[in-house]
This record gives sequence, C-alpha cells and structure tokens, in this order.
Amino acid sequence: MKNFDRKQARQNRRGAMLILIVVTIVVLLIGAMFSVDVAYMHVVRAELRTATDAAARAGAATLARAQNRNQAIAAAREYASKNEVAGRGLTLSLGDIQLGGIQPSGNRLQFVPNARQLSAVKIQGRRDAGSPDGTVPLFFGRAFQANQFGPTESATSAANVRDVALVLDVSGSMAERMGRVTRLQALQRAVGVFLDELSLSSPLAQVSLSVYSTGAAQVVPLTQNLGTVRTAVSTLQPNGFTAIGLGLQTGVNSLLRDPLTRPFAVKTIIVMTDGQHNAGPSPIVTVASAVAAQQTVHTITFSPDANQQLMRSVAEATEGGRHFHANDDTDLTQAFRTIARNLSVVLID
Repeated sequence: MKNFDRKQARQNRRGAMLILIVVTIVVLLIGAMFSVDVAYMHVVRAELRTATDAAARAGAATLARAQNRNQAIAAAREYASKNEVAGRGLTLSLGDIQLGGIQPSGNRLQFVPNARQLSAVKIQGRRDAGSPDGTVPLFFGRAFQANQFGPTESATSAANVRDVALVLDVSGSMAERMGRVTRLQALQRAVGVFLDELSLSSPLAQVSLSVYSTGAAQVVPLTQNLGTVRTAVSTLQPNGFTAIGLGLQTGVNSLLRDPLTRPFAVKTIIVMTDGQHNAGPSPIVTVASAVAAQQTVHTITFSPDANQQLMRSVAEATEGGRHFHANDDTDLTQAFRTIARNLSVVLID
C-alpha cells in the first residue's frame, strides 16, 4: 500500500509539472507574439517619422527656392511618397500639409499657420483610419483583439530665407581715425565678416546695399552674389552730413520695390551710424514705413559721438529689432557677426 501511494504521488507531481510546462510555453508564445508586434510598431513609427521629416524639409526648401505655394505642397507629397511606411510610400492628403510662418515663443520659434510671410511647412504624417493609406495591420494582434495600428507623427521645417538691406553711414565723420584705422575702414572690415558669416549660415539670403550722407542712395540692388556687395563696400568714400532717416527709408524701399524681392522672405534692415542725425527726416519718423511693411530693423552705433538712445528707439519700434553699440573696430566687427549669426537661427519643434 505504501509503494502504491508513493507511485501515485510521483505520477501526480509529473502531471503537475506537465501542466506547468504547458502553461509556461503558452505564456512564452504569447510574449513572443506580443514582442514581434511591439517591435514592428516601433519600426513603423520610425519609418513614419523619417517620411514626415523628409516631406517637411522638401516642402520648406521648395517654398524658399520657388516662392510658390503649390510647388511646395507638391514637393512635400512627392518626398513623402518616396519613403516607405509599413511597406508602402506615405501618401499625404492636402489637409496633412500646412504652410505658414514662424514667430518667437520663449527661446524657440513656433509655427503660425497661414502667416503673411510664408517660410515654414508643417506635415502631419498619418497611418490612422482616416489617412489615405489606412491603418497598419499587425501580425498577431488578432489574438488580442487589436489587429490594427494607427500611428501619427508631426514635423515642421522652416527655410531660412532672408532679404537683407545694409544701410551704411558714409558721412564725413567716417574719415576720422579710431586707433590704427579710420571709421570707414573699420566698417569695411566688419561688413566683410558679416558677408562671410551670412554666406555660410544663410546661403539663400539676398542682400542690398544702400548708403547715406547728406542724401541717400541704393548702391547694389538685392542679390545673392555677396561678392558684388563686398566690392561696392570697398569703394565707399566719406563726405557730407548724416541723413539717417533717408538712409533707413532707402533700405525699406529696397526690400519693398526691388524686382528680386521675395514675397515669403523675412525682411531685415541693418542701419549703421557713427554720429548724430542732422539732415532730412528723423529715422524715428521713417521707421514707421518699416513697421508697416513688417520689416525688422537692427541698428549699430559706432563711436562715442553716435546717438545711442535714438537708434535704440528705432530698432525697438520694429518686432525683433535690436540695437548694438561699438566703441572700437573690434566691437563693430562683433556686432555685425552677431547679427549675421542671429539671422541664421531657426528652431522649430
């Protein structure tokens, strides 16, 4: 009887172990199936992110180059379709593509739909039930009553497209020396650094050159050939009074009326002076034209003789305008370098 009881106990233990093994195998199979689907979902989401980013970049680049809304939308759709998501190119509907602009938000920039100055493209990449391509089927999801996956991704890209008007003081006081160089020589060197920085950081930028003394004139119309601007600056000669307001108005007009001005480009004016305004309308009056045209004005004062308070007020009258003061040629170069680098910064979530 004892032997029978021991044998029965061993059989019971074996039966329990078999049940445990079967349950373990089932759990492992379920885990394996779940892991396959989870891994696939991560892959699909990464593919969707890549396709969405590519579409946004292509749309923004085309908008910058062609300055055409329809071409930008077509480019975004084309590049989305070239990137596979779950085995097929991503199809964007028109509602998945938004054109707009950018505006400061804290220390970053945010997308503004249908802005007056179009410079950014926002893409909503979708593989959900309402998208043209539909949801993504899973391999083993049916076992868990979840056989479809509907990821979405968003990407925004802004091309740094700038039309820049340089407005430089060539009044008689620019012939005065500051250390080893004249003020005009210091300005010529500083502008050279500015153009070098701009060509590297903002290759799509266009620059015009205007000068002022007793009167004001545009010397170089808007151009992407920065060498032309550099050459013109090297030939400037100082004379006359200081009509800052007329110089500013000439810069405003160059961004408004030049045949090459681009409707979607961000408009920036840089006004440099070494002295006191003493001819023509005040720049605090003519800056109203820049405000009305949504142009940003940065001002640079050079030398102790310059009216810093006036030029700071001119800059602050425009959205995003900044004033810089330079006590010597090193400060002047740094001011122009800082402006050039700030023009190239575009941060989008």
